[in-house]
Amino acid sequence: MSLYRLSQLTKTYRNRTVLDIPFLEIEQGRIYALMGPNGAGKTTLLNILGFLGAPSSGSVHFRSHPVQFTEPTLQALRKEVVMVDQHPILFTTTVFKNLEFGLKIRQIIKSDRERMITESLEMVGMQDFAQAPAHRLSGGETQRVALARAFSVAPKVLLCDEPTANVDEENQAIIIRILRHINEQKKITILFTTHDRPQAATLAQQTVFLNRGKITTNAPESNFYPSPIGAKLLPNL
Repeated sequence: MSLYRLSQLTKTYRNRTVLDIPFLEIEQGRIYALMGPNGAGKTTLLNILGFLGAPSSGSVHFRSHPVQFTEPTLQALRKEVVMVDQHPILFTTTVFKNLEFGLKIRQIIKSDRERMITESLEMVGMQDFAQAPAHRLSGGETQRVALARAFSVAPKVLLCDEPTANVDEENQAIIIRILRHINEQKKITILFTTHDRPQAATLAQQTVFLNRGKITTNAPESNFYPSPIGAKLLPNL
């Protein structure tokens, strides 16, 4: 089932085109890697998919509905799509309260909040840190709490900007397992950027390669072939 469908999408900054995507379709329930050199447009694309920025032209459909990039519409959509930055920022309070914040905004009752927070922390192996000061965690621990905070609110989509770029090898392996687990258990669609081809091949079911704002069909080791309507994705093998 189609989750996103992008058509004739462009994004320009000061007369410079940073995205030019004739067609891209993202299917529900899958894991996608987004690869490309620095400046290829990966983060810009994530921001559009996360409804944090509007395209300059073209259309975006989400769950078969055209997206109107107006603030009331975007506020509702942002509850369904959550982004985890490369350098996540946690509040200077406990780990528990960091996760509780988003649930309070969604008006989840206290007993349900406690259950959801406990389950989320258990999924990332951070249940023993519930009352720890979040700002004193290591880089890998911070990233795991940020992931728990993201999927505790039950999003339809999780967008991760280089989720393992600033953590040690042990936490890299843990984060990869976490992402695979929440995709399998909670059916959350995941898109993540990475420069690591082996990681993309291991975790992602499909890979999108961007170069100079375009989906390329001839990048080394790419997973694409030309299609009359744009770039069709091939699964990783």
